[in-house]
Amino acid sequence: MSLSLQKLYPHQISGVQFLVRHGRAILADDMGLGKTRQAIVAATEAAPDGVVLVICPASLKLNWAREIRLVDAAAAVEVMGTAGAPASAPRWVVVNYDLLAREAERLRAVPWSAVIVDEAHFIKNASQRSSQVLKLLGVTDTKGAPAHKPPFVFLLTGTPMPNRPRDLFNLLRAVEHPASRSFLSFAKRYCNAYRNDFGWVTDGASNLGELNLLMKEVMLRRTKDEVLDLPPKIRSYVPVALEGEAASKASVAFAEWFDGARPDQPNDTEFLARLTRLRVALHKAKHKACAERIRDVVASGRKVLVFCCYQEGITRHKKTLGENAVTITGSDDATARMAAVDAFQQNPGVQVALCNLIAGGVGLTLTAGTHVIFQDLDWVPANHLQAEDRCYRLGQTESVTVEYLLGDGTLDGYIARLLDAKMALISAVEAAELPDGSILEELQRQLQSLAPALMQEAKALGATGDAAARIEAIGAQVAQLAPESPLAAQGVWEFPSSSSPGKLYRVVFGRAGHLQCDCPGFAWRGECKHVREARKAAAKS
Repeated sequence: MSLSLQKLYPHQISGVQFLVRHGRAILADDMGLGKTRQAIVAATEAAPDGVVLVICPASLKLNWAREIRLVDAAAAVEVMGTAGAPASAPRWVVVNYDLLAREAERLRAVPWSAVIVDEAHFIKNASQRSSQVLKLLGVTDTKGAPAHKPPFVFLLTGTPMPNRPRDLFNLLRAVEHPASRSFLSFAKRYCNAYRNDFGWVTDGASNLGELNLLMKEVMLRRTKDEVLDLPPKIRSYVPVALEGEAASKASVAFAEWFDGARPDQPNDTEFLARLTRLRVALHKAKHKACAERIRDVVASGRKVLVFCCYQEGITRHKKTLGENAVTITGSDDATARMAAVDAFQQNPGVQVALCNLIAGGVGLTLTAGTHVIFQDLDWVPANHLQAEDRCYRLGQTESVTVEYLLGDGTLDGYIARLLDAKMALISAVEAAELPDGSILEELQRQLQSLAPALMQEAKALGATGDAAARIEAIGAQVAQLAPESPLAAQGVWEFPSSSSPGKLYRVVFGRAGHLQCDCPGFAWRGECKHVREARKAAAKS
């Protein structure tokens, strides 16, 4: 066993082995289980020569450099976009997503020995950012082999499916799973796709049990409960009194307008404007209650993380708390964020970290905190889960208390119920064992009962260009799923051709761990009925 492997926990050693064995794979461990360290060691072991590229959010660049040097103190690391002379012959190059387009020519000229994509759910959408990443991985929409294809590609994400099955497609493309050859085939099978007057609608969910098995072919996911003896995390929704009458009036005004809006004549621009006004009003109205909770935690001698969706709350809290608090927001550069993290972790006089939900919610280790308070609620459960686990991760020795502050009798109640239902949907896809039929049927009923909130989310997200809705289409197919057995590590299945008597098609496990078939349908779509049958057979073996 190499020296770098000796420094790992047992679950991290198996994670390194999984990455090296598959070559292109997704490491989707729970937040806080050390995905960064596993990927660094895996790249060191699998590609001892050449240059390794790390793609990550800007806020995490310096943390990656620090982690690399913890594994190899002598490593030459270049962090692109930061002050200082770059390493003349770097072994590691760290770049943030925002620089990919500007540095495209230089980055594509390097024959990378391995590429690590951190927070890989950032490439879920069809965007320039996703396109730049896929090109660096040697994945293109054009015919012909790319100039260079890295032999090892590791995707890291604690939330592989932030919202719905559609979010998984680009991750599967990045690791070259056959099911990603055709988005339409994937969407029809797993997104309950249907066609309307404007084109294909692909934001539903279907055949989740099958998708669960498919993901296990190229993805390793462990939860904290499975591999660590961590103290408990306690999550609660806390109704709070609202300050002033502005939020109550805004809630009534929004409800009256929404009730009178004609479904056949949606006005997403007005809807989003009214919804934003309501959310800002709720944010302001909960400020006093949030400040009181912060004081209570600080008075007990504990450290607390506070997440807000709006800058106004962070600014007001910081003004009150002064040097007792640090801020982590989107306006901070990587150096400032790392300084804030270090102060929170190491300085006894800094007891509060005031964070923007997105900027402070990913990739940072803030285990000095034992309390997490959300002043605002976001529509996307992955954002909350990521933020919660900034302090609930390796290195935490105490129980963690998570509080969501709800404006009693307002839109917050709908969002909280929606978050719970969507978290259950995500768990059904990512689970090691599928929930039984009764649990899935109950989830279906909860989703259907949330029609008002789902309609609000659909319009809000639709107005920003990311169409939502049809979450309730999880449907009867899911309710019929049986508990799953571990996927077989190897096997060969043969199926007779329906059109050519005597001809057999063979389904086998490929090098990367996914199932593949030699029939024409699989060659075209990356999916076929033979593979689906083999997947079910493997699950029962």
